[in-house]
Amino acid sequence: MPKPELLDRSFFRKGEWRQGTCHLHICEFNSVEWREKIWFRNYLRLNPQIAKEYVALKKDLASRYTHDRPTYTMKKEPFIKSVIQLARQEWGGSE
Repeated sequence: MPKPELLDRSFFRKGEWRQGTCHLHICEFNSVEWREKIWFRNYLRLNPQIAKEYVALKKDLASRYTHDRPTYTMKKEPFIKSVIQLARQEWGGSE
């Protein structure tokens, strides 16, 4: 998918616009995007309760925004950013 605002990653989608069933992000190694995605993944792996909260959030949003992928994605963003911030604080990342 062409997304000029994505400077250090590529985005791929399976399915029609706003109805994609799978999203794939390929990030430049060691870029800010890459580090944040790794921090998010690792933080969830190390904190099962927060991972469960994320699962519950995703299920709730998916049920409410079945046909509105942009809103679903936007509503997840604050949770994701808060987890990245926790990881950054815990692991001393500067970006």
